[in-house]
Amino acid sequence: MGVPVLGVAVAAVAVAFALLYWYFTATFDYWRRKGVPFLPPEPFFGNMREMTLLRISQAELLQALYHRLEGVPFAGVFQSRRPALLLRSPALVKAFLVKDFAHFAHRDMKLDERRDPLTANLFTLGGPRWRALRARLTPTFTSGKMKMMFVLMEECAANLVQSLGEPAARAEQVEMKETLAQYATDVIGSCAFGLQINSLGDPDCEFRRMGKKMFEPTLASALRRFTLIFLPTLAKVLNVSLIGGDVTRFFRAAVRETVALRERHGVLRHDFLHLLLQLRAQGAHDAFELTDNLLAAQVFVFFMAGFETTSTTMSFALHELAVNPDVQARLQEEVDAALQETDGRVTYDAVMKMEYLDKVIQETLRKYPPVSTLARGCTAPYRIPGTDVTLEKGTRVLVPVFALHRDPAYYPEPERFDPERFSPEQKAQRPPFTYLPFGEGPRICIGMRFGLLQVKTGLAALLARYSFEACERTQEPPRLDPKALVTAAEGGAWLRVRARCPSAAP
Repeated sequence: MGVPVLGVAVAAVAVAFALLYWYFTATFDYWRRKGVPFLPPEPFFGNMREMTLLRISQAELLQALYHRLEGVPFAGVFQSRRPALLLRSPALVKAFLVKDFAHFAHRDMKLDERRDPLTANLFTLGGPRWRALRARLTPTFTSGKMKMMFVLMEECAANLVQSLGEPAARAEQVEMKETLAQYATDVIGSCAFGLQINSLGDPDCEFRRMGKKMFEPTLASALRRFTLIFLPTLAKVLNVSLIGGDVTRFFRAAVRETVALRERHGVLRHDFLHLLLQLRAQGAHDAFELTDNLLAAQVFVFFMAGFETTSTTMSFALHELAVNPDVQARLQEEVDAALQETDGRVTYDAVMKMEYLDKVIQETLRKYPPVSTLARGCTAPYRIPGTDVTLEKGTRVLVPVFALHRDPAYYPEPERFDPERFSPEQKAQRPPFTYLPFGEGPRICIGMRFGLLQVKTGLAALLARYSFEACERTQEPPRLDPKALVTAAEGGAWLRVRARCPSAAP
């Protein structure tokens, strides 16, 4: 009796493996049938083995594929079993993101609002709801609105400077990524909620803890994202959510309580939540209603996108300044000159005049774009310009931002940090759509101005008082964390912070 049972068990296992093999390879002739050049995939992994095994980041993996495909404007790749089109030509990037945007208006993220209510935000939505929401929210990010919020940023920047006073006086090594995440959390908390969070003084505060839960690079978070993006059917079966239930409950409650407090006491603050409440009041009789959940989702994405991208960009900028002291010295000269006209105050007008600071930030975003890849979903059959290839509805398209930013054809010696790449002369020599740190076209990051202002304000305040040096724990070059949601250095950003001579700073 034991032998037949064993035989049945072995046969069942063999059939299960055969079905799994078929499932993960059944799509592998997709690009061949379409006559599109492609890289040979592997079962289960597709072309993503090194990323799936968390050996390298998605940015580095797509950069490697990009270089293997040299000589073609586009090619097919496989993300696990799912076919995707990888763009290499800047002209095609323009066509997909701008000229033919109507065919690629979706970010190709299959999320369930019932399971993940905070995903009903401007970043992830598509279709008519996205268009209506984008039109409503665009006026909240004008230069005038940014200037009103600047006073809140200025206060947080002063707290950031103060928090580094003691370690700088002793020229200590500091993990700057966490410090800058606390600064960014305080800025967003103030500008979005009107709350004095003070995570610089209390790193364990609730807002900072929720930020860590969303972005802290862990194996569990990496596996959850992999399943949601590459195996959406399995994610639905397993009820996988992008945002944890505790994070969702926290943000919905925070928005609900803050709104109730303002309405009860007539509180008026020039922050993002106030602008959203104004929009809701103005559109009370429109077909599109800014519900409580939509309101919470927009505040959530503003908070999450604002603090993580800001802290990583600032930490990478300080790293590059530390290992390129000549660039740091030149930037400090500009900061000192600008602040001498304001009695040492980091004002809106002073920051906006710092042209070399702009170049430093742009070069930082070139080397380390927070979002390393733009993904779009084809919404209707689309013929690729100049070819006979027609993409089907639902086809995923990838724009490898990190790879474009480090292509020596556009940026000679791409590993070298050179802010002069962004002088008007050098910018004019490059093809358009080879610099995409905020995306491009109608879905360009709506908070770009706010994010840049936050970064500039923090860096100007820091460089006026401190210098940053490489230390024993500094990684050069930084190793990108394969578990991180955005481009981030593994192990943080360790630098030595040193107080500047009083005569050098305003």
